[in-house]
Amino acid sequence: MLWLLTVVTTGVLVVIALFIKDMARLPTAARPAARSASARTVSHGASSAAHRVSPRHHGSPAVTHPQVTDTASGLSYQLLGAPWQQSCPSDLSTPTFSWTAGENAVAGHVNIGGTVIDWHGLACSGLLWQQFAYAGPADLEPTAMSLVGALDPAYYGGVPHSRVIRASRAMQVSGHQAWMVEFAMNYSDGASQGLTWSTELGAVIVVDRGVLHAPDVFYVSVPANLGTQNVATLTGSLRVSS
Repeated sequence: MLWLLTVVTTGVLVVIALFIKDMARLPTAARPAARSASARTVSHGASSAAHRVSPRHHGSPAVTHPQVTDTASGLSYQLLGAPWQQSCPSDLSTPTFSWTAGENAVAGHVNIGGTVIDWHGLACSGLLWQQFAYAGPADLEPTAMSLVGALDPAYYGGVPHSRVIRASRAMQVSGHQAWMVEFAMNYSDGASQGLTWSTELGAVIVVDRGVLHAPDVFYVSVPANLGTQNVATLTGSLRVSS
């Protein structure tokens, strides 16, 4: 009986060994759990790559400002914020000077010969007047200097002052040759006539438009209490249509 039990036990062990050997030979496809896990790993990686989006770079929007557009001269320039308003002061029109567009702000009041009038900061534009000789770009500098000399008694003569030329230089406006003369006015006794500022910064720009067009003129003058930095803002914004 002991011998028989040994033979049976040995047979059972042989059968188990053969079964385990056959299971080891099964192909990978027969093991769905492992294949499913592998597939999930690959799918996740592909999905991440497919949905990886590069960040978008949005440029800052261009800053725009209201403009004064002078249809007669073709000039345009920035319209400053309040208290500035569009239009060149009407009392600047004289037999010598006339302006076709502009902007202004009231800086204060001045007493001239017993009459109290508004004193403006301003920027005005127009075409060069015929009484100023101009034959071409070589005349840009002397014409600009002549204009400053003519504007002085016409617009500043009511208040004793001194004038200093701060700069005189060539420039370009929208590709056109131009010349700018920057000047400063000093009112040493302006308070006696009601001025609440003692200095004023101004500039005249003459722009050559070619042989078929009269030159353009841009004139700006800003009392200190309105911010003389606005002179650079306005001259820097100047453009001319082709």
